[in-house]
Amino acid sequence: MARHTPGRSRSGRRRAQLARAGLIPAGDPTGRSANIAGVIVRRGKSLEVEPLFQPGPSLPVERSPVRPQPGDLVLFTFSYGFKAQIVRPLGKSNVLGDVLEALLADSLTQRGFSPKVLAEAAVAAGWNERTDPYRTDLRDVYTFTIDPVTAQDFDDALSFERTTAGTTVVYVHIADVSYFVQEGTALDREALRRGNSVYVATGVEPMLPPQLSSGVCSLRPGEDRKAVTVEMELDDQGRVLRSAFYRSLIRSDRRMDYEQVERMFRGSEPTDPELRGPLDRGRTLAQTLREVRGARGSLHIESTEPEFEWDDKGQVVAADPSEELESHRLIENFMVLANEQVASFLEREHVPTVYRVHDLPDPFNLERLLDTLAGLGLPTPAFDALEATPQEIRRVARGIAEWVDRYTPAGKGKAALVQQVLRAQARAVYQTVNIGHFGLASQTYCHFTSPIRRYPDLLVHRGLLGRLGLGPEPSTTVLEDWAEHCSITEREAAKIELKADDIVLAHLLKRRLDEDGRQESVFEGQVLSLTRRGMFVLFERLFQGYLPVSELPGDYYDLNELETALVGRRSGRAYKLADLLPVRVTAVDEARGRVDLALAGDADEDDDLDGRDTGAAAAGRNGSVRERGRGGGRSRGGGPGGGRPALGGRLRGSGKTKTTRTRAPQAARPPQGRGRR
Repeated sequence: MARHTPGRSRSGRRRAQLARAGLIPAGDPTGRSANIAGVIVRRGKSLEVEPLFQPGPSLPVERSPVRPQPGDLVLFTFSYGFKAQIVRPLGKSNVLGDVLEALLADSLTQRGFSPKVLAEAAVAAGWNERTDPYRTDLRDVYTFTIDPVTAQDFDDALSFERTTAGTTVVYVHIADVSYFVQEGTALDREALRRGNSVYVATGVEPMLPPQLSSGVCSLRPGEDRKAVTVEMELDDQGRVLRSAFYRSLIRSDRRMDYEQVERMFRGSEPTDPELRGPLDRGRTLAQTLREVRGARGSLHIESTEPEFEWDDKGQVVAADPSEELESHRLIENFMVLANEQVASFLEREHVPTVYRVHDLPDPFNLERLLDTLAGLGLPTPAFDALEATPQEIRRVARGIAEWVDRYTPAGKGKAALVQQVLRAQARAVYQTVNIGHFGLASQTYCHFTSPIRRYPDLLVHRGLLGRLGLGPEPSTTVLEDWAEHCSITEREAAKIELKADDIVLAHLLKRRLDEDGRQESVFEGQVLSLTRRGMFVLFERLFQGYLPVSELPGDYYDLNELETALVGRRSGRAYKLADLLPVRVTAVDEARGRVDLALAGDADEDDDLDGRDTGAAAAGRNGSVRERGRGGGRSRGGGPGGGRPALGGRLRGSGKTKTTRTRAPQAARPPQGRGRR
């Protein structure tokens, strides 16, 4: 009898594959795993499940009452024998809403809330009717909110009053979430576990149950709401003369969206007489604050994110690159100011809290960035990472960011350069030791203004109110662990949101190509990044695709040491970072949000192999680490045309958009105000 060799059986080999892919623990003897989203495929006469968003092999489907068909989305787990045990169906792989639900089911530990948490939330929601004698009644102060059109959770509201002394009193009202979410409850533990809300194009997985997040905590117009108010008196130069913090009772008089306020600023929509005075005062002061922050040395790096348009059937029909509006900046400036005032107060009072910190760039990362830019033929300042002082690091980092933001070299794409600047920056995180915020040029900063959707803000609220004697003293023994946990959940949420945008854009691109019959259309693309096996290319400002090195003409290509160019061994021909190239789409995987590309036109002809640098072959596409006072949120777009792409207009499912030539993208702001400074 032949001796059995462990790991040589089919199940053993499959188990080894799954362990290498990280889908099951290496030491798990049963092979069971957490639930995973997959798509059903047919292999010969049998059905198998392919993991949709995670690496790993296809698995045969275990017999069960659920009878899936090819193309179905399912949630599955591994059973004994390393087969796929279907937990429940999720829909169809060609239905966008089903795919995004699969993404959330795969990525999140839990969808929805447990009965215990919902019961606690229902009880807490009833506290909204309580009368609190210690609250300052501000219901007579004119108050308004500005949020995205589709927003449900209104964290913040603003009020402005002019004093006889010529100063302006700014009221930043923030939802009093800590009043409803008490420390140590099941509701609080679940909010901590989640860390933050997760936003995708079709909805949100909230940090708090809806009866709180979009109910009694949301500062809805015409309803009395409990808030925590930051009251600040500012002079016309933007200096804070005094500040105060207290629990309040407010009533929002007006709910507006960003686009509506922008139309008011531009004079294309009338402004109510009662609103005109406060809005004008806020607008003027916000511009002053922005100038003060710029003079202080704040970092301004922008990237483009998509804003989607849907039809009544739930189909995505258009995508617009987001545009940074003056109305966005108005809200951002006052939220950042309130965050700074709260953080400074807590630091002065030696109250343990969670700061939002952003360290200086690592000098060696900065030096690598300079080498990268120099390798692309761009001007760079002298810099020595070994001898650089913190002041020199600040000066060089800000100078490069400003240069890239304002200037795009001829024959190069701006987005790739922005992405390189971002990669050189440190990551903004939560921690209990204050080291300042480099990006905002702020010595002390925290997140305070979005407690409905960020747990660190809730921690800051508790610390502030405890110190003021307006709430119980919070626990601080494991504050550092909670801060680290929230940094991790924030990063995970960002990955999910980015992936969701890629999926929506892939559905839109596939629909456009199919409806317009443009499968062979040529698009102008920009090289965003390179690997040994190919390059990622941005086209039409919003779409991203992968162009494998096997599609490059007539040579073997190696990645250079700086990872800024793929260079032909024989010809010396180079495809460089930020180069502009004509590309065509060869495949779209809608369910995974992947797009495959190939070179198009003259760029893929072998007779061009004459050793010239062909990086700037034909033409266009788009990258942020902006930290926003509101906090949270992603990327890519398209347009029709004959043999050349349409850009500059709206990306629609039909070919009726005005065709324009690709240009470098404008600075843009996340439409949901969820930036993560």
